Amino acid sequence: MTANKNISTPCDGTPEGCHGDSNSCEKDPEECHANSSFQKRNGEENLDDCLGKSLEQLSSAFMASAKRWEMIVYPALFAFIILAAYGFFLIFSLTKDIARVADDMGEITQHMSQISTQVNVISKNMVVMTQTLDSQLVSMDSMVYQVSGMNRSINQMRYDFSILNNSVSRPMSFMNTFMPW
Repeated sequence: MTANKNISTPCDGTPEGCHGDSNSCEKDPEECHANSSFQKRNGEENLDDCLGKSLEQLSSAFMASAKRWEMIVYPALFAFIILAAYGFFLIFSLTKDIARVADDMGEITQHMSQISTQVNVISKNMVVMTQTLDSQLVSMDSMVYQVSGMNRSINQMRYDFSILNNSVSRPMSFMNTFMPW
């Protein structure tokens, strides 16, 4: 088979060449096998070495990317844990404060009920005080009427004293001129 095949044309996987199977190659099967992509060509790497290097480069790129992500994710995770702990502390203190407010509201309710009873007593006393003030108002109206009558009487007395003064002072002044003192 090697005598009738063109040895100068290498088996490269093209339609006129070998497709990876050295038995179905039109060219020399030894040459196809030697020049296939699974074997090294003149100065080139075979597919296994190429895949190995590619996987190694992919692995190193993945590791570098993973290290970059570690530099971002781990501090972020640490910050999240700190924030979660602080949030737990805030919620815990909030519930504690709410419990204290609820207790204080219970005490305020008790005091308000006591104040309510005192307000009822004050309200009843206000009714009595209003009635007392109403009777005092009636008495004050009567006093105003009486004082106004007294005012009229005193005004009449003043008038009478004025007339008496005029009646007595003239003759007394005349008689005083006769008196020795």
